[in-house]
Amino acid sequence: MGRVGIAVATGAVLIGVLGGCGQGAATASGSSPGGPAGAPGRAPAPAAPTVHTISVKVHGGKATGDTGHVLVPLGTPVVISVSSDVADQVHVQGYERTVKVPAGSTASVTFTANKPGTFDVGLDNSKLQLLQLQVG
Repeated sequence: MGRVGIAVATGAVLIGVLGGCGQGAATASGSSPGGPAGAPGRAPAPAAPTVHTISVKVHGGKATGDTGHVLVPLGTPVVISVSSDVADQVHVQGYERTVKVPAGSTASVTFTANKPGTFDVGLDNSKLQLLQLQVG
């Protein structure tokens, strides 16, 4: 074999050896060398927190449903849904969120629970406490 033949054979061997680098045992089972979903350099997006929905019904001056202490993890999106037989205003203290609820209807307050602590949620006009939101 001449010099050209040896160079070609050596190049073919090197390509075969180098082409296999990064494959095999060094790659975890079920994954690809490019990372999750084959996207090089990209980490998977973090899962969005689950929305915590709190439902309260006011009838005859009494609150039923998700009343009392309601525990919500810090950073959780919250929806407080209040149906009432009288017109009033729902107020989430500490977060200073309010929404008017018409008589015989339902209204919702939406926010992210990003302040730790205990917060009263009530009807302003009726002075009726609906629940205490415990964020932590």
